[in-house]
Amino acid sequence: KFPLMIEYIQGRLVNKKPTGVIVDANGIGYNINITLTAYEKLPSVNEDVKITVHFYVKESPMSLILYGFADEGEREVFRQIISVSGIGPKTAMSMVSAINYRELTELISKGNYMPLTKISGVGKKTAERLAVELKDKLSKSEAGFDVSRFSIDTSTDIGKMSGIISALINLGYNRVEADRMVKKMASNSNFMEMPVEEIIKEILRGE
Repeated sequence: KFPLMIEYIQGRLVNKKPTGVIVDANGIGYNINITLTAYEKLPSVNEDVKITVHFYVKESPMSLILYGFADEGEREVFRQIISVSGIGPKTAMSMVSAINYRELTELISKGNYMPLTKISGVGKKTAERLAVELKDKLSKSEAGFDVSRFSIDTSTDIGKMSGIISALINLGYNRVEADRMVKKMASNSNFMEMPVEEIIKEILRGE
């Protein structure tokens, strides 16, 4: 295991999108993959921000990745999920982005894994394994109690669709799947009025 631990990064928010941010901390630009919940809490660009992070080391090929969360509770659930064999950070990020971590904790602690199978990368066997391995851990945990470097242009239908497709690809969908789901969502008469993060959440939930 890599020995370095980073609890949070604080600095100026340089850029933001639903799945990632760039934060300038003391002259260093940190590219952080974030959950949709974290995105919803972000301030405006150029304002000060503090993001709770998990420092992840990918061994093959070797890479160092930062994942950011709305708070420590969300990060703890993410860490519990990736502790399960065969589940990587991308799938874990999709899970905590699609379902609020408190609701996710409740589902798993009760053994109700079926809603998880709608999330990208989570099949029935994976959901069952999560429920079995994390049921006791999450029910006792504190949490249970309670990309591209450019901004998304949401000024037009096309810009909004393009931005959401990009976000879905970063969350693990392929281009064809992302394009199909966004076009289906765009048929909703309220598409332009809905925040980008809400659209992505509904897609992740299979709604």
